[in-house]
Formats: sequence, C-alpha cells, structure tokens
Amino acid sequence: MIARGEYGLLSSSLSSSSRQGGMDLTPLFFALVIATIGVVNISSAAQVTAPTLYLYQATWVAFGAVVALVIGRWDYRNLEQVAYPLYVVVLVLLVLVLWKGRAILGAKRWLAVGPINIQPSEPMKLALILTMARYLAAWEVPGGYTLRDLFRPLNLSRPLGAVAAIVVKWEKIGAATLVIPGVGWQVSGGTIRTLLLVLVLAWLLVAVFKVVRQGFPPRSLVAPIDIIAVPVVLILVQPDLGTASINLVISLSMVLFCGMKPVSVIIAAVFSVVGSVVAWFNVLKPYQKKRVLTFLDPEADALGAGYHANQSMIAIGSGGTDGKGFKAGTQTQLSFLPENHTDFVFSVLGEEWGLFGGAVLLILFFALLWAGISIASRARDRFGTLLSVGVASFIFWHVFINVGMVTGTLPVVGVTLPLMSYGGSSVIAIMGGIGVWLSVSNRRAR
Repeated sequence: MIARGEYGLLSSSLSSSSRQGGMDLTPLFFALVIATIGVVNISSAAQVTAPTLYLYQATWVAFGAVVALVIGRWDYRNLEQVAYPLYVVVLVLLVLVLWKGRAILGAKRWLAVGPINIQPSEPMKLALILTMARYLAAWEVPGGYTLRDLFRPLNLSRPLGAVAAIVVKWEKIGAATLVIPGVGWQVSGGTIRTLLLVLVLAWLLVAVFKVVRQGFPPRSLVAPIDIIAVPVVLILVQPDLGTASINLVISLSMVLFCGMKPVSVIIAAVFSVVGSVVAWFNVLKPYQKKRVLTFLDPEADALGAGYHANQSMIAIGSGGTDGKGFKAGTQTQLSFLPENHTDFVFSVLGEEWGLFGGAVLLILFFALLWAGISIASRARDRFGTLLSVGVASFIFWHVFINVGMVTGTLPVVGVTLPLMSYGGSSVIAIMGGIGVWLSVSNRRAR
C-alpha cells in the first residue's frame, strides 16, 4: 500500500516529469493505462466470438494516442474558430445516418465508409463540448443563467427549424385531414400546410424584428437549448437513448458549471419530471420501457428484458473479491453475458478480477478525471476552462452510467465504458478529449 504522503509525492513527481514543453501528459498516461487494461480485457471477452478483436482495439488506441498528441500540440484557442463549423458538419452526418445509415439490431447509428463504420453520435459529444464552450465563454451572466436566458424566446433557430420540419414532412402533411370534433369541420392537408407556413413565417418575421430592433448580439439568433436539443433529438430517433442522454447531461453539466439561478434550477427539475412522464407515454419504445420496469424488478422478466442486467450482476457477483482469473470467467467464456466486449466489459473485469480489479479501474478513472479537473483549474481563460470541464463531464457520465447499469443500480441504456469498451469511434472521441486537455495544459502559462 502507498501512504498518503507517498502518493502525493508520486503524483507530484509524475505530473512534473510528464510535462514536455509545458504539456502535462498525466491525463494521457492514465488514459493509456486504462486503454491497455481494456485491450487485455477485450482479448478475454471476445476470445470465443472474435479472438482477434483486441488487435483492432489496440490499433485504435495507438491511433487515438497520436490524435491526442497532435491536438495537444495545437493551440486550443484555434478550436474556438472551428467549433461551429464542426458542429454543423457532425449534425449533417447525423441527418445522413437517418437517411443512409446502416441498421444493426433495428437501430440506424452507423455510416459505412468503405470497410469502416462511423458512428457520428460519438464525435457529436466533442462537437457539442466545443460549441457550448465557445457559446458560454462569450456569454457570462452575473449571478447565473435563468431558463429565459437558455431558451431565449423568439430566437431565429426555432422558426427556421420549424420551416425545415414542414419541408421534410411536406407530402405527409398534404395527405392529412384534420377533423374538428363536435363541429364536424374538416381541414384538408393543403390548408394545413398553408396555415402552418403562415404561422411559422409570422413567427420568423417577429423574431427578426426583435433581433434587429433591440440590437441583440449574434448569439441571440440561436438559443443554448436549441444547440443541445437538435443533436439529442436526432440521436434519440435512431434510436439511441444512451448516447442521447450522454450528450444531454454533458451540455447541462457545462451550463450548471457556469451557474444557474436557484429558482431556475427548481423549475427545470419540475419540468424534467413532467417531461419524463410525457416521454414515457409518447417517446420511449416498448423495449426501453421494459428496461426501466426490469430495473425496478429485475426478476420480472429475467429471460427477456432483464436478461442483460441479471447476467451482468451474476458475473460480477461470482467474481467475489479476487475474481476467477484471466479468461476463466464462466459467464463470459460460455457466452451467457451478452455484449461482453462493448457495454458490459466491466462485468467481464469484475468476474475475472473481482472486487479488487474493479476498484483499481475506478481509481484509475478517478485519477484521470482529477488530472483533467486540475488542468481546468489552471486554464488561462474561460474557454479553456469550459473545454476541460466538458471533457471531464464526458468521461464522468460515461463511467457513472455504465458502471451503474452493469451493477443494477441504473437501467440498461446502452452506454459504453470509456477506453474499455470496443469501438474505434468511441476511442478516438475520448482521445480527442484527452488531446484538448493536453492543449489547454500546454498553453496555460503562455
């Protein structure tokens, strides 16, 4: 065991020795240690179904490390200029997924580029962090934001979005007929389209008038809530509830870090509860509802919707304190544990290395987050601080939700464990975030 004083000395020595030209390489060090454990873990998890899968993961990790170092050498302040264009590009890719995406297990989440499958919802996490950091860095409200600030009534983005929605659904609206009950009136699709366009265009004209007359800054043209909501909705309809939730909580974490008035937080909490009820009846798919119900009662459908969670808890519980040994986990090797190289890699680790192995991994994640938060506290400007906080929230929420769902303390929503789960898009996105930390640390003293 390492005493507290010795740990502090070790941490200080690592931090100082890991700086190269001002760059603090501590986050990259911990990320590579976690990723190495991930590669070894995948070699066990997939040895029956795909014995060479760990080699592909190792390749992605190596490439990701290069990406992190390249971004780290780049001045992060340049990211401020590419934030909005990158956001728009990834947004277009999300739209293309719904149109030309590759469907796997009933969900359209991937774009096929030759032999490579790209999941645009992964880079959207970074694009959203960059965009929110730029937006919030240029707009600081003393005393904290209000809900009115975040929604910005009569901004241009919502009426423009409504116009786009009408255009997309033009033929479908035209084929519809609205019947007014009790009166017997019928409104044809053509009339509905005309009314909708008139209302939306009137809304747009009023918004433009308000912006021009009151001299609002350019950021008033798009509300923060719209920046968050558009990609979240596009990801939600794939459907991918887990990734949509991650994008949402990352953005909200950055807003809360900047500060919100207490009354607004309370009102937002009430609306969240109401929104959850509405989503339950109108948004969630039947299989997603089953996941929530089986979370509340795991034995209700042990061989159906609750199968993943039950097998995961069996695997982790059977590992005990010391585990069954490398490649000796019966739940894993006999294929009782589904998705054991992606969403449920922590279950594999828990079965084979026990409580000790799981605790070591969580300590490594804590060290990685601590290194990132330390960089945020030393950033030279608000933009750098927000970037670092965004990356930290990105990693934290992934770990929190994934470990929560595999241990049965949260519903199963399909969220990967950073640097441990198999997937090139995920590894590159996380390593890109590590690179942002390196860049901020590299320029904090200049």
